[in-house]
Amino acid sequence: MKFTEHRDSNINAIKHYEPGLVKVNNLTFTHSCYITQHKTEQHWPCNAIEQLDQSLLEQLLAEKPEVIILGSGDKQQFPAAQWFAFCASQGIGLEVMANDAACRTYNVLTTEDREVVLALIFNS
Repeated sequence: MKFTEHRDSNINAIKHYEPGLVKVNNLTFTHSCYITQHKTEQHWPCNAIEQLDQSLLEQLLAEKPEVIILGSGDKQQFPAAQWFAFCASQGIGLEVMANDAACRTYNVLTTEDREVVLALIFNS
């Protein structure tokens, strides 16, 4: 899968994605994780869209993003409507898509220097 190339090597960029694995710069993750331009959280404890809750979203919101890109796994699955409303009440957009699309979108947004959190759910 082709990804947008970053010019700034200090930015976390998705270099490779396949079901169950994502490569961020030189790091490989095989568990649910989240990524910002400057931080990676290797073990984000959300293994299914149904597990998403306020405390997990608060971890992402603490990164002060403009938008949260939530990769829901190999296929797009939507969380409960209350989580969209919760993020909106904080002034943050929540976009949900399959992991491959989420990775591509994250890379595009970071090349525009947007503050974005990419959270990927890997089903265990």
